[in-house]
Amino acid sequence: MNVAPNSEAALGLGRYVAAVARLLGVPADAMYHEVGDLASAYIALPTRHPLFAEHDLMLVWDERHGWSVGLEIDTLDGPVVLSYLGPDPLPTPGRIRHFVDEVVVGNCPGQPDPPYCRSRERLADRLAKFVTA
Repeated sequence: MNVAPNSEAALGLGRYVAAVARLLGVPADAMYHEVGDLASAYIALPTRHPLFAEHDLMLVWDERHGWSVGLEIDTLDGPVVLSYLGPDPLPTPGRIRHFVDEVVVGNCPGQPDPPYCRSRERLADRLAKFVTA
């Protein structure tokens, strides 16, 4: 996306991620977002997956693939993704909450392969709307 850190799109991303975190009961110090060449966000989830109880769960967003839930595992390949929500990169916080709820009870919502978000060129405009929402 490559927008300025103080742009409306960057501010909108911050508000969007904060709204998702609030709905999930996650405090502000357990989330992070950034804009740059690739806009992204991270939310540490307070629950664990029943099959992988030894690992923390995380909710991750990026402008290419949207939201996914993964295991916090130290690997050279990055996190182990359990499921991608897809295909809309900016679903409602309620839709994200439902997705996370389904993952943490052991269901397989979403999709196993990363979607490619086709609306990346409109993403900055969509994010900017969260500033006034």
